[in-house]
Amino acid sequence: MNLFPSLLLTLVILTFFTACVNTSPYSEFVETVKFSSLDTFSFKQTLITGMDFRESEELLLEELSKQIIVGELQLRGFEPDPGDADFFAVVKWKKSVSIYANPYDHIDPYSKVIDRRDDPTSRFASRLHLTLEIYENSTRSLFWRNELPNIFDALQLTEKRVTDSLKLAIKNFPQHIVKDPNLPSIQ
Repeated sequence: MNLFPSLLLTLVILTFFTACVNTSPYSEFVETVKFSSLDTFSFKQTLITGMDFRESEELLLEELSKQIIVGELQLRGFEPDPGDADFFAVVKWKKSVSIYANPYDHIDPYSKVIDRRDDPTSRFASRLHLTLEIYENSTRSLFWRNELPNIFDALQLTEKRVTDSLKLAIKNFPQHIVKDPNLPSIQ
């Protein structure tokens, strides 16, 4: 009889902790949206904030952000339409000082990020923070967002790192849903 209460307590604790785990591969959705109605997109802008960037770095971030996000959305089956898009994308880059790099949202392998955490010279550094937001055009409401804090050190800013970061940011955005004209409408 003494074993039953301890097993029950263990089960309750495990249930509590596992209930908080999100296993959805599209966990970046922040609002409900009728995704099947989204066919066209536009790239609205790249916002660059935080500590000073060199002009060449700003130009690189703006150019690659538009190029990569537009390309990735086209690969997913969406059509670009700057005039009358169903949704639009906004990329935000922020440079700020932080005391650690996040090993889970970093573009370097997990083990390399963890190894650098013990190095006192890399603890307190200027790092880039990337946010990709996608808004429904008709309501101007945010429906998908992915934040990658401390994605890489600012001194490591290269075209490859920016490209890899943007591809990681949009990685879980779903494919375009092709509507079958033979199916009846549920509206």
